[in-house]
Formats: sequence, structure tokens, C-alpha cells
Amino acid sequence: MTTLQTHRFTCPLCGNMFDSTIITSTNTTGPMHSDMYREASGAQPICFFTHTCNNCGYSGFDGDFQPQPFSTEFRRRVTENITPEVRARQISTNGHYYLVALCAEWQRAPALGLGRIYHMGAWCHRSRNEPEKEKFYLDKAAEYFERGIASGESSESRAMYTYIVGDIHRRLGDRDKAAEWYRKAIEAVKFGGDSKIGEMAEKQISDPKDIL
Repeated sequence: MTTLQTHRFTCPLCGNMFDSTIITSTNTTGPMHSDMYREASGAQPICFFTHTCNNCGYSGFDGDFQPQPFSTEFRRRVTENITPEVRARQISTNGHYYLVALCAEWQRAPALGLGRIYHMGAWCHRSRNEPEKEKFYLDKAAEYFERGIASGESSESRAMYTYIVGDIHRRLGDRDKAAEWYRKAIEAVKFGGDSKIGEMAEKQISDPKDIL
């Protein structure tokens, strides 16, 4: 069972205090999606992992709201690109993964980390049954995952990320590209990685499914 509660955050960027919903308990007993999203039984927690300051728009996960230094350039980017939109739209404080990704990128997060944020954003919109938004996030996730793989960031988890890229392309409707990346994942397992990843890739080539 997923349980939620209201928590008061202090924005480390502007000092604003605001309330946002956090997860106090959840589970992983729901279905497993082919791109590694494990549903919870009952309410889905994925959209409550991130928070956005309703004053300046700074966004991140729970731990990103600890006191920390910010560069002048980062402050400028948030003030110019996020703050006006947040104040004009009066957005909610949960689930804005695009803003989380922007803040992370402006703080020089690695490509795989950014891919992970966008991928979680896709899961959030999938749980809300918003397919067009899900596709946008999947496309961005694939872009950053591929960038991270190409740069060698994924040495310890190369097979897993390679498989995920394949599954994202399948979900986006490009079967040929999906098969190419699934095969790359099978090869990557040979050089280190969980053998289950190779087995999953083989099954997705022969009998693709959204839910495993």
C-alpha cells in the first residue's frame, strides 16, 4: 500500500517554504513493465518522488532540497527560464520531471542520470494515462541514455541501459531500431552483466510485450 503525507520543504535556492506530497511507504508488488518500471499495488508513487518550489521553480528529489551552494549561472538559468513559467501557471509541486531534468542538467549531471530522470517522467505520465507526454519523455530518455552509453558512462550497467534503449524505441514504434538495441544488449551481457537482461532482450525480439 502506498501512503502519502504533506511535508514542508525549504527551497535551497530562494528560501521559500512550501508544502509538497511525499511518499511514506509503498510496495513493488504490481506488474513489471518491459522497460523496468515496477508498479505498486494500489496508488502509484512515481509522480510524488519529485518536488517543485512554487516560488522560483527549483525542482528535484527529496534530497535535492538540502542546503547547498549554487553557481551564479545556475541561479540565472532558473530565474530566467523556469521562474516566470511557474509563477504564471501556478503549477502543483509534484511530478514535474522536465523541470527536475533541467535543474540537473544545469548542474552538470551525467547523461545517464538525465536519461533516468526523463525515463521516470515517462513512467509518471504512463501512470496518469497521458500517452503523448509519455512519448515525449521516452524520446528524451533514449537520447540521453544513448549519449551516456556512447561516452562510456555505463560500464557497469551497459547491458541494462542498452536493453532499456531498445525497449524505449519499441514503445515509440521503431521496431528495427529496437531490435538493433536488443541485439546490442545481448552482446553486452557477454562482456559482463546480468544474464537475465540478455534473456529479456531475446524474448522482446521474438515476442514483444509491454508487461513482462
